Amino acid sequence: MVIFHVRKMIKIWITSQQLMELFLSSLVHLLCGFYICSSAVAGDLTKALTEFFHKPNTNVEAEGERDPNSHDLPPIVLVHGIFGFGPYGKGWFPRGLGGLSHFLVAEKKGQRVMVPDLGSLTSVYDRARELFYYLKGGHVDYGEEHSKDCGHSQFGRIYERGHYPEWDEGHPIHFVGYSAGAQVVRVLQQMLADKAFKGYENTSENWVLSITSQSGAMNGTTRTYIHGMQSVHNFLSTFTYHLIIYMGHCIY
Repeated sequence: MVIFHVRKMIKIWITSQQLMELFLSSLVHLLCGFYICSSAVAGDLTKALTEFFHKPNTNVEAEGERDPNSHDLPPIVLVHGIFGFGPYGKGWFPRGLGGLSHFLVAEKKGQRVMVPDLGSLTSVYDRARELFYYLKGGHVDYGEEHSKDCGHSQFGRIYERGHYPEWDEGHPIHFVGYSAGAQVVRVLQQMLADKAFKGYENTSENWVLSITSQSGAMNGTTRTYIHGMQSVHNFLSTFTYHLIIYMGHCIY
């Protein structure tokens, strides 16, 4: 009887710790999101007002014009994590809210820096496929078998022209992955080694010059279990997990 009560108390204590961790994590992310959003909006408004009252100098080099020396060095691709996006906003976000991008300042530093706009809540596999076509160009193909298993469309966005179409073993790329973006790059490199892209039989792991991880869970994380994902599924844990994902998607 005593052992039963002790186990029950331990279980209650563990549950309370998990709920506390979830609450603090949610609070931190909300405050961080509010700070990023308010800073981005303030920055965009300041830029718009400055351009309105002070016309830009027409003699300045046009935006998007590449530095002739930029081709001598391999480009750097910054890959965002979950709930992240590229410099041009997401969905109904106007292009003016590009300040919300984590990597906006870095992208403005030079033409060699690229920031893809990948799925914010899609799987690592899907985002790796999107990243490949973002660089090479073409119609994003998630694969017929994978699409059927996961219940989504086989094809995604169309890139009329890739952002780095010359990408190959002779023109490799530096990748920087933030948070879940690090896993995306690792999966992409494995796909390149496995020649997993139809129509590109010459891919190899050597297309990736380096991978830099910023807070990436390279060896997995136990936090997924705290949020409800269990090795042995039950109704409560599965419901909690999907509820968190759904709420995050609606808020986003």
